[in-house]
Amino acid sequence: MDVFPQLAVDRTLAEPLAEQLTARIRAAILAGDMAPGEALPPSRALATGIGVSRTVVVAAYERLVGEGFLESRQGAGTRVVPELPVGAAPALHAPAAAPAAVAPGAPEQRPIDLRPGRPFVSELPPRDWVRAATAAARAPWESDAPDPRGIPQLRAALAAHTRRSRGIVCAEGDITVASGTSEALLLLALALRELHGRAPRIAVEDPGYKEGIRALARAGTEIVRLPVGPDGATAAALRALAGSGPLDAALLTPSHQFPLGGRIPAAERLGILEWAGETGALIIEDDYDSEFRHGGALLPAMGSLAAGVATITTLNKVLSPSVRCAAIVLAGGTAELAAELRAARDDLGAALPLLEQRTIAAFLESGGFRRELARTRREYGHRRQLLLDRLAARGIPVRGADGGLHVVLSLDGRDGAATVAALAARGVLVDHVGDYRGGSAESVSGSDGLIVGYGAEPSTRLARGLDVIAELLG
Repeated sequence: MDVFPQLAVDRTLAEPLAEQLTARIRAAILAGDMAPGEALPPSRALATGIGVSRTVVVAAYERLVGEGFLESRQGAGTRVVPELPVGAAPALHAPAAAPAAVAPGAPEQRPIDLRPGRPFVSELPPRDWVRAATAAARAPWESDAPDPRGIPQLRAALAAHTRRSRGIVCAEGDITVASGTSEALLLLALALRELHGRAPRIAVEDPGYKEGIRALARAGTEIVRLPVGPDGATAAALRALAGSGPLDAALLTPSHQFPLGGRIPAAERLGILEWAGETGALIIEDDYDSEFRHGGALLPAMGSLAAGVATITTLNKVLSPSVRCAAIVLAGGTAELAAELRAARDDLGAALPLLEQRTIAAFLESGGFRRELARTRREYGHRRQLLLDRLAARGIPVRGADGGLHVVLSLDGRDGAATVAALAARGVLVDHVGDYRGGSAESVSGSDGLIVGYGAEPSTRLARGLDVIAELLG
């Protein structure tokens, strides 16, 4: 197969081969030698043609997909992105001027959506998923509805995944399947209500996860606001709430506080667990995106440090929010709470259809989920680096970048709502930390800012959006 001669690498150079190839492909695109939409050779063919290993080509392709120069689709190969103008791609490694505002009637009308909570989703599902779904579709139907907690095969697969990825010692019987974090919180609130014979009092982080707090309120929970700073909740802050009455539970996001982006240090986690042991309160650990740890030491899940923690895990950030699969992991808790949780799940019925449960179970068992997770980690790593480079070039500091899919930018005294509105007028959607407050966290130092997500938009649009933000904040 013919290959592009300008892509040849030089083994006498100190620069790694993958970096050489990445630079040569990028230069060819910028020079117009590769046209928008043009297909690149398959990785194996290009590797043979230029005399390198296939690993070198795959690494270069993945880097350029992350930068927004290439796009890769299963069954369609790797191509130059169609929307990239010849010779006019954004300078991804140097400061760039903010793009002109889109005039009314121009083709690009869709806002650049950089709000948090939106993951990258491939246009086509992974091959392993398609194989698992095909096998599940051929399996016999059953006369009875599936176990409301989840079929044994799925719960066993989720338990194995939780042991491996979170370090929580658990088994099939410790898993309750839910459609997402909000339903998981609804189930726990209903269980606590029955357990205590009254509306449970649950502390929630402020600022915190709005949808989850609404789910708790829908279940009749008495919401108690817990002020948090950039590093998340503290045992001292929980103890300070004692004057308002005993707490039955505390909802925390220890691995990546939502939305501020920090994480609870190991010593503080132990202090919080000590408080829970003293008071009998349940720790509800919302482990919504801990798969994406980009920097810093990996901290253990709170559920791995003590028995009786209810850890909520989800597959939705790795796969797609449309999959709707989460799990409550309650290992070593009281038999009474476990019984009430099961009763609540029984009353509401199964969270997922049998076909989807079988598909997810097979996808986990086959290793397909691990492979998809590795791919999405690389994808987000490229986007995160793009964001950090782009904003550093303008001197804009970033908080909360060690994990997850969003960061927080300081407002430096600017009005948050006005800044969000100004960006929206320029075609860029972001969120303000203030929109996630319930009224008690205004005085916590470092708890304000703009929330910028980098998960969903293609890298070329992400870069344009970052330029608009930098122009406004710079």
